[in-house]
Amino acid sequence: MRKANIKKWGKLGVILAVFATLLLLPQPVQHYTAYGQGYGYGSGGDNPPPEGASESVTGVTTSEGVFTETTTLKSADSDLSLVIPEDTIGQTKDGDRLAKVSITKVIGPPTLPEDNDFIGLTYDLEPDGATFDPPITITFTYNPNWIPSGLGPENLDLRYYDEDTKTWVPLDPKDITIDPNTNTISAQISHFTYYSVMVHTAPAEFTVSDLSISPAEFEVAEKSTISVAVANIGDVSGTTRVTLKLNGVDVTSKLVTLAGHESQTISFITVQGKPGSYKVNIDGLSGTFTVKPATVKPVVITSTVPSVTAPAMEYPAPAAPTAPIPPAMPAPVPAPTPWLAIIISLVASVTVAVIIVWYYGFRSEY
Repeated sequence: MRKANIKKWGKLGVILAVFATLLLLPQPVQHYTAYGQGYGYGSGGDNPPPEGASESVTGVTTSEGVFTETTTLKSADSDLSLVIPEDTIGQTKDGDRLAKVSITKVIGPPTLPEDNDFIGLTYDLEPDGATFDPPITITFTYNPNWIPSGLGPENLDLRYYDEDTKTWVPLDPKDITIDPNTNTISAQISHFTYYSVMVHTAPAEFTVSDLSISPAEFEVAEKSTISVAVANIGDVSGTTRVTLKLNGVDVTSKLVTLAGHESQTISFITVQGKPGSYKVNIDGLSGTFTVKPATVKPVVITSTVPSVTAPAMEYPAPAAPTAPIPPAMPAPVPAPTPWLAIIISLVASVTVAVIIVWYYGFRSEY
């Protein structure tokens, strides 16, 4: 009875071990293959490849691997496309002509580099190590909603995985074209391996540099400008406060919001009423300026009456002097006849005469 129980538990243990092994097996990679100018299909039973999917690209290449026509290949989800121009030489890593081109969705891509994140899927372009001369064009279509808040299309880049160094290598930014209107990112590639779109996610980090004080010597009540350059060296936009200190005392500050890798000049105006030397500090940058006593300048009062210029005139030359001529004597005017006085005098004389005659003539008769 005891031996039967041991066998029973032994069988149960074997079953459990087989079940656990099945759970730990790696999941299959979804594989899509594009042939010629056709589209790939999943290898699963729901989407079997159509007839003729086994047709290779040998129909559009010469024995040396030269493409005789421009060939476009797309992934099954159409999120990745390859354009191989006519006259491009495509060969395997062993130097043989290409038989087919495969585009494989990678379920578990290699580890991300620091401060980066995937945007969409990683694709394995095969045959691995195939080369193209000149380079061909790879284009990813991305969903803008996948870009984290505070970031934009300008934070995207394309990278390939280097199997030898086990690192993700960014493509040259000069070879990358981002179109926010079509939500696509394109680049030139010359070989096949893993490719993926990534977004830089380094948090905002600010630096302050280039302290400037102009002028550094001025008089009381005059102005001086204090400036610094503020830069966000991170990828995500952010806000920082820039504070001006004079002689160790906080005077004023400004809030600065910058996008990733953006910079801006921040200026402060200072006016001092006391002569002396002042120490300046902005986020660890230090400098000094000197304030001199005000110079008393003479006050100049200018007339507001407009000046008038007399017109030029020509005067005749003065005549030679002559002897003065005495004024002419007026002609004598005869005095008027005093008739009234004459009459009065006559009347008075007659009256006196009558009185005398009467007095002496008539009186003697009596």
